[in-house]
Amino acid sequence: MPLGRRPILLLLNGVIHTMEPGQPIVSALAIDRGSGRILAAGDASDLREYAGPLTDTLDLGGRVALPGLIDAHTHLLGYAMGRLEVELRDTRSEDEAVALVKARVEAQASGTWIVGHSWDKNAWRPERFPTKASLDAIAPEHPVMLASHDYHSVWVNSEAMRRAGVDATTADPGSGRIERDSAGEPTGMFFENGAIEMIERAITPPSDETLAAELRAVFVELRSRGVTGVHNIEAEQSLRLMQRLRAEGEIGPRVLLYIRREALPAALGLGLQAGFGDDFLRFAGVKVYMDGALGSQTAAMLDPYEGGAGKLGLLTTGDEEIERVVRESAEGGVGMAIHAIGDRAVKTALDGIEAGRKAGTLPARRIRLEHVQLARMEDLQRMARLGVVASIQPFHAVVDRYTAERYWGDRYRRAYAYRTMGELGVRVAFGSDTPVDTCDPLRILHAAINRYDDRTPDAGAWLPDQALTMSQALYAYTAGAAYAGGQEQHQGSLAPGKLADIAVLAEDPFTLPKERIAGAQVAATLIGGELVHGALE
Repeated sequence: MPLGRRPILLLLNGVIHTMEPGQPIVSALAIDRGSGRILAAGDASDLREYAGPLTDTLDLGGRVALPGLIDAHTHLLGYAMGRLEVELRDTRSEDEAVALVKARVEAQASGTWIVGHSWDKNAWRPERFPTKASLDAIAPEHPVMLASHDYHSVWVNSEAMRRAGVDATTADPGSGRIERDSAGEPTGMFFENGAIEMIERAITPPSDETLAAELRAVFVELRSRGVTGVHNIEAEQSLRLMQRLRAEGEIGPRVLLYIRREALPAALGLGLQAGFGDDFLRFAGVKVYMDGALGSQTAAMLDPYEGGAGKLGLLTTGDEEIERVVRESAEGGVGMAIHAIGDRAVKTALDGIEAGRKAGTLPARRIRLEHVQLARMEDLQRMARLGVVASIQPFHAVVDRYTAERYWGDRYRRAYAYRTMGELGVRVAFGSDTPVDTCDPLRILHAAINRYDDRTPDAGAWLPDQALTMSQALYAYTAGAAYAGGQEQHQGSLAPGKLADIAVLAEDPFTLPKERIAGAQVAATLIGGELVHGALE
């Protein structure tokens, strides 16, 4: 269609960081409103040919524009459900958590489920895992399930176990553990998916209507933070809800979906491959868990946890299985996101990837390791050699610092090694892991650059030699995240042909003092050239 007959949007008078090495800063963009893609980048004089009767302009007024931020690791359905639950994030003891649960118990009819999340025994005094006894005392008739901060363990009461059919005779599942006392009775703590799902199966979930409403609110929040794309790692219910919202025209940010390992045979049987979908909702791959998490001391370790009496965590997927799943996924055209936190989990995952490559049976599909919180230097080098993406969450580093020192001892010095990864040539993508931690990308960028939680500046930088520059951190949140999802031809930078997904900030993060990054304000967000948050007038 001739330019004069195409609806075009011109963004003018801005400081536009394109994340394109050949043209890093421009002052204007021309956007095709029909396709939602960028036509040209430059200054106003470069874009004169795009002025016409169907052309609209938005004056950035000197504001700063960046590629829309892409959160490479989210659990949006979990975040939406969490909005309906008891919030235990800031509790400092088991008693405090129980008091909040008691208030919800008193407000709900007898026999209804009480669900909560985000308690952290590592922040409690005394530091210990809770038991069913304290919940039984305040909720003898309400079943209660409370997820830990890392969502890798749950704390339940006796009524919840009764509803789930769990007692002293119940065996541990293959991919989880039920904690027991000296008499063999379950204490109320369940670790990892296999065990947690025993309880979850007994819960009546919220209706699709309720969850769809909460997801809409989550989308609004993300857009207000300049987030235009997410990689969502979730159960299959999420796919159904996302399709519904897409059909209603209410999805946005753009969603790249990863399904759980259990759904892989069905996906392969259908011939479902990475890339299926459209620019707003697209299938990417499968999520596999290698281990648990640091907070629950279930991350799989090569050497025991400090003071753990030989405790090595849980390796939830073994050597032979990960090699087989990696090969099946790659040969079926399905991407992979492999959860690996401990150094044993990272090593085992890479062993499986490398074994497939050496056998000549594994195509060079894009594979990513999620979290990579503790790894040996030789395994980081292997990640670079094998082309495995590090999908990391910088806010975890500043929140986990004391727990890492407590349970990993001197090993913490090689933890959350983001600068080292980049120096070795590992491609890095940033994400939040919401609802585990904040989904605010500016706070996450602050953590990556300053290496401390913006709420506790007096704590000082933790492992400051691993701090990133703004350029490195922003690249990981844009182009790096797009690459991790196989979408680098469409997202991640502001270049002709790419989607016009843009975050507009009131101040330039490249010149703002680094200690003020977390407080920067998102003035507007555009997805496909359409204003979806804020105003520019």
